[in-house]
Amino acid sequence: MKRNYGKRFGRIVLAFFLVIVFCAVMLTSSFVIYATQGIDASLDLEMLTANQGRTTKLYYYDGDGNAVELENERLHGAENRIWIPLSEIPKDVQNAFIAIEDHRFYEHQGVDFRRTAGAVLGFASGGGLSYGGSTITQQLIKNLTGDNKVTVKRKLTEIMRALHLEKEVSKETILELYLNTVYLAEGCYGLETAAELYFGKTASELTLVEGATLAAIIQYPTRYDPIQNPTYNKERRNTILWRMHELGLLEDDVYEEAIHTETELHLGTVRESEKKLSWFTEVVIEDVIRDLSKAYHLSRTAASQMLYNGGLSVYTTMDAKMQEAVEAYYANVENIPKSKEGVRASSSTVLIDPKNGHLLAVAGDIGEKTSDRIFNLATQMLRSPGSVIKPVSVYAPALEKDLITWASVFDDVPVSFTKNGNMYTAWPKNNPRIYSGLTTVNTALMKSTNTVAVRVLKKLGENNSYRFLKSLGITTLVEYEKGGNGKTFSDIAAAPLALGATTRGVSVREMTGAYTMLANGEGIHHDTVSYTKVYDKDGNLILSNETEGTRAISKDTADIMTRLLKNVVTYGTASDMTLSRSLPVAGKTGTSNANTDRWFIGYTPDLLCGVWYGHKDARDIGTHKINPAVTIFDGLMSRLYAKNAAETITLNKKNKFPTSENVISALYCKDSGKAPAYACSHDLRGHRVVLGYFKKGTEPRSACDEHILLDYDKEAKTLASEKCPEENRIRVAFVKGYARSFPCQIHVLDAEFMYRHLPFGASPTLDPTKAFFQNYYEKNGNYIGVSGAEKAHNRYCTEYETTAEETTTADILTETTETHIENPAENTTSPEKNDTSAPPETTEIFTETEETTTQKHLVPWW
Repeated sequence: MKRNYGKRFGRIVLAFFLVIVFCAVMLTSSFVIYATQGIDASLDLEMLTANQGRTTKLYYYDGDGNAVELENERLHGAENRIWIPLSEIPKDVQNAFIAIEDHRFYEHQGVDFRRTAGAVLGFASGGGLSYGGSTITQQLIKNLTGDNKVTVKRKLTEIMRALHLEKEVSKETILELYLNTVYLAEGCYGLETAAELYFGKTASELTLVEGATLAAIIQYPTRYDPIQNPTYNKERRNTILWRMHELGLLEDDVYEEAIHTETELHLGTVRESEKKLSWFTEVVIEDVIRDLSKAYHLSRTAASQMLYNGGLSVYTTMDAKMQEAVEAYYANVENIPKSKEGVRASSSTVLIDPKNGHLLAVAGDIGEKTSDRIFNLATQMLRSPGSVIKPVSVYAPALEKDLITWASVFDDVPVSFTKNGNMYTAWPKNNPRIYSGLTTVNTALMKSTNTVAVRVLKKLGENNSYRFLKSLGITTLVEYEKGGNGKTFSDIAAAPLALGATTRGVSVREMTGAYTMLANGEGIHHDTVSYTKVYDKDGNLILSNETEGTRAISKDTADIMTRLLKNVVTYGTASDMTLSRSLPVAGKTGTSNANTDRWFIGYTPDLLCGVWYGHKDARDIGTHKINPAVTIFDGLMSRLYAKNAAETITLNKKNKFPTSENVISALYCKDSGKAPAYACSHDLRGHRVVLGYFKKGTEPRSACDEHILLDYDKEAKTLASEKCPEENRIRVAFVKGYARSFPCQIHVLDAEFMYRHLPFGASPTLDPTKAFFQNYYEKNGNYIGVSGAEKAHNRYCTEYETTAEETTTADILTETTETHIENPAENTTSPEKNDTSAPPETTEIFTETEETTTQKHLVPWW
């Protein structure tokens, strides 16, 4: 009876188990059918792996338009990805990878279901969705597609593709692809590159221990990096050697010897026979990989493999002679200026044909280029552009919208103040830290005046400026970003857009490219391109990079901006340049807030060139009498324009900048921006009437009414009172004082040339450093600024006074013209929203400088 009961119970358990299995199978089948809907198991191996047996060639066009191969720049694998056939890889090295990553590689059909089941079981028991157990075939698929999503569907897709791939190609092909694409830390993709980096040899020369050392990296490249973590790597290496011994791949004596052998790294070994790629070619490599990846939905790994080994033909925009000259100039570090402290920083440059955006030459650092695929300071580094951003972010778009003209006048005084205890911080500051007062757009650009750039930006609008820069190819601007500490960042603000204090910085290539609309004289923006066409091994066009450009501004605006930037080189912050004495040059300087970067972006009628100078670690560059970027631009461009320096393009010193028929010249007053009046030529500072350039219809037409003629004592050098001798009196023009209002006293250079009405009965200010009306307008605790002169030209004349009590308003002889008073609210605003816009520095009365003292020794117009 018990025996029957036992049999019956056994059958029940068996039936129950079979039901569970059946249900599990049904559920699993249903799940797989559901999950695999829409999954494409096929792989385009031709596109993913290219053809590893073919060499990619690069070409440039000579002066006659003929394509010439760059024979020394052929790509058959580069330092970070050099292809090696499986037949050249030692068997022990192959076995090291197989033993630790997929020891049943030659037995399964692409998927090791025993390992997969173990991974699923681990997940079911709470081990997480890590899957584990991926075969070499599965890992290869992940490497080629770049798909690392942790989802069930992704894993099933990988499994189906692995099964499909094993039917299409041999095990040897799969292993070869795997060993040439696997990531092995330190930027190394593939066994050959890793062997070169870590051991200074080809993969065909690797020993058993060296092969195991490299195989140890795969599981966790950061942890098992033999350079950064040699102890962890050795532990993993020994695990691999033990595994090989357990699998019968190593004899006892071989294993014992290997386990006790120290890994000897030979870092940075470079063969003398290897030819280094030019800076330009490496830019082409990055651009083609990016565009292949985007156009064909490839991972970076697959796109890189396709370029290096796909037998492609790449037609570059390089000017070979110019590239040679640029690299030679930068290779000689003596061409790169030192600071007064004797320290030489780094530099980079790009040269562009502004008519089409073609990149002509690149230097990514100073000194001889000693290795391939190193960091390029011209294209990969992001740094604060400083004032070099102003022409394209502020002035050009504002001029395009007719918000400003050449003659527009803005007050160069602080835009805002921040109170810190009893002290105030003025923002923005200029470099040098001097405020000039009334300033035209032309002068503001020449002197790189920060306050005027901010005021023009306010007229333009921050959003308009931001969108305009984005349209010029500046890709690194931040619309809105929240940092880990909760702090928010945005480049839609005054400091980034008007002063160049961007969140992430910009590259030399992109910043220079933004100037193409100015340099070509047409207002057409061109994205910079390093190549025009790419063909596959069969001659099929697979990438085309030729564009017609887009209109950014009118030809009129481009003409006026070029004239403005010519003045920067002739009279402004780049006036030390010698090249401008022999041919037309326009451009803009730039300095970062912390004295870490110097820029100059300039152009001739033929070439657009951007130069950056600074330390790679962004430390202070020290003291330089002349902007070092200007010095480099001057020397480099002078060499290019020398005889036979650049034989493949037309560089002609007789070429002129293009002009627009719709741009006319007209006279204007520097203090009002209006058409000249009689008084404008009687200013103490000399003739205030100058020539500017305007779009037809925007030239000044109404006469200047900002100057006022007053009696002036030419001997006392101040405004005349009733007691001044008649023979000393002359009529001179002062400017009707703007209603400036500051919470603290600051230096404004034109303060001593201002006149403001003093009500009858009010006592004049007797302090000779201040205007006679100063105390009256500062009685409410607001300040109007001082020039810093020991004796201001608009002070009260006390030379002929007997007692101070005799002084009244009636002593000041004035015109009866009503003085124009502006709204003080127009001159003070709240602090900017970007944190970098208001550096915490205390406002001080500026000390006397050469620029301030010159106004005390003016040569009178009479």
